[in-house]
Amino acid sequence: MASFPELIEKLQDELICSICRDFFTNPMSIECGHSFCHSCLKSISQEVSTPLSCPECKSISQVRDFQANWRLGKLAAIAKKLRNQSFQNPGGHSKCDIHQKMKTLFCEDDQSPICLSCSESQQHKAHKLHCIDEAAEDFREKLEETVTNLWQKNEVVMQQMIKEKKKVAALKEEVKSGKETVTSEFQKVKQFLDEEKEEYLSIVQRQGRDNLNGLKRRIKELSHQHQELRKRIRESMEVCKNPDVDLMQMLHSARGLLHRNESVIHKEIDIFHIKTVVRPIPGIIQILLKFKVDITLDREKAHTGLIISEDLKTMRYGGAQEEVPNNSGRFYSFAEVLGSQSFSSSRSYWMVKVPGNTGWGVGISRGPALTEEFFVIISIQNHSGCHLYAIGKHHLSSEPDVKYCKNYESSLTVGIFLDYERGEISFYDVQERSLIFSFPTTSFSGPFLPFFCLSKKVLANDCSLMICP
Repeated sequence: MASFPELIEKLQDELICSICRDFFTNPMSIECGHSFCHSCLKSISQEVSTPLSCPECKSISQVRDFQANWRLGKLAAIAKKLRNQSFQNPGGHSKCDIHQKMKTLFCEDDQSPICLSCSESQQHKAHKLHCIDEAAEDFREKLEETVTNLWQKNEVVMQQMIKEKKKVAALKEEVKSGKETVTSEFQKVKQFLDEEKEEYLSIVQRQGRDNLNGLKRRIKELSHQHQELRKRIRESMEVCKNPDVDLMQMLHSARGLLHRNESVIHKEIDIFHIKTVVRPIPGIIQILLKFKVDITLDREKAHTGLIISEDLKTMRYGGAQEEVPNNSGRFYSFAEVLGSQSFSSSRSYWMVKVPGNTGWGVGISRGPALTEEFFVIISIQNHSGCHLYAIGKHHLSSEPDVKYCKNYESSLTVGIFLDYERGEISFYDVQERSLIFSFPTTSFSGPFLPFFCLSKKVLANDCSLMICP
């Protein structure tokens, strides 16, 4: 028959979580009936996808609605108190070597457990003494606090890993989109740029690969940090299991553990910044210049606040200044004018030098932008810089489709290319010889006219929009 201490030990074994190897804390029961600490279940459920495999019997739990086992938690708390009391029993290192009495005090000056007779000796008489159980409990609380911080840091690291993995998926899509853009551009000059197309595809691919490798390196570093955090957690929890006397006798090494824990908690992995470089397409502007047309502004179709030059090439806003918020989906904050020319066939290309310190818009329209079909890019300026938006409305009954294009520098010359038969309208950065935005191909019907607009907000300087000769 098992002795009483053996029965106590078996009882305590049944009240230990198989994940953290310590007495249950806020135990939760899963579908198969096994129980684990709430924090342990939360950790493994974040690491694996549904369904969850039981760490003990390996059965699959389809439901993640864990049930709290309060009675098991109370039993575990009682067993923990029994363990702490059993650690106070005489034997092993708990007796003083000189007086053969229980070490019930802790000398803060010598950082060691002592007995009551030692405390009355000349050596310890002036020293600062504490009850050993209070000293051990105080140190245990500090160690457990670092365990809590380690868990919190571990959760932060895991969330960072999830975010970086999402970036990888998004970046792959961006690389795919970049390749499609490059391919589309090279089709315009395919007869003499076939070999350059492959070269530029490789540039996009290489840039994407470098960014992917950078993100993967960060994920790997985060994974290593995750493993180190788990290691620190396990070591700290093992040290916490030691008896009070043993814990205080190994105080020096335990303090080293605290230092290592703090080092891991405060370690941060550098964020990897995705690098995107706009690549010029050789010869694209030169080819588009073959389709250059002469565009002039139509005074009869201009907002009353616009001042148009004698040669009909330059416009600026001189009407009543309005403090209205810019909005990429609305034109009421802009003064508009149409071009004199119209397009119902063939290919056409023209260039516009836009102002750098106010909002503007260029493109094509079948009439007033609020009621007719149109395809334009609009500049919106705010505290974070200049942003371009592409806005298209194909059918009279449809709502405008707004897409964010890019950030841009204040100095910009925009090239507009219209291929009426192919249903293509594209905008280019003339200086950089690169594509700004291309609307999805569509079918045009009826004539379209060049469209221009300037913001009616209060301007610090005279801001003019000019059609390039």
